[in-house]
Amino acid sequence: MCMRCDGYSWDEIERHTDLMIRVHGFTTVHVAGAAPWTYTIGALESWDQPELLVVDVDPVIQQALVLAVVDDYADRGEIAPATFELLDIELVTVDESHLVGGLVAGWEARYSMAAAAGDFVQIVPGPSWFCPECDPPRRLDDPGSPC
Repeated sequence: MCMRCDGYSWDEIERHTDLMIRVHGFTTVHVAGAAPWTYTIGALESWDQPELLVVDVDPVIQQALVLAVVDDYADRGEIAPATFELLDIELVTVDESHLVGGLVAGWEARYSMAAAAGDFVQIVPGPSWFCPECDPPRRLDDPGSPC
């Protein structure tokens, strides 16, 4: 769902985002398309932890992965080591070169600044998330990888 496409004004979207962060500590933004992605707004503000970004898996799985990691942020202030093994994920710092061009435009609009190195980490699903014939997920910690 895109609130803007559904007719909401930018002011209404900003109020919704603010309310979600005040109530839950974060909100998610889903960007649809041929290669959809999901990112958080509020983790840095609420828990002093990097925002999360997920690409290359079904949007429902993207949301589930974000929620699992955010649960650790909220409960522990960090991600428990067992979470990485249980979910077969890795977190990598998103290279600043990938943060230009609107990848996290909602975050940039909320904070009135461009995202910088260290503001976002990518949840990289491990091999168990993909069939043997599938390409591995893009890694946005590599400045040379396609975005």
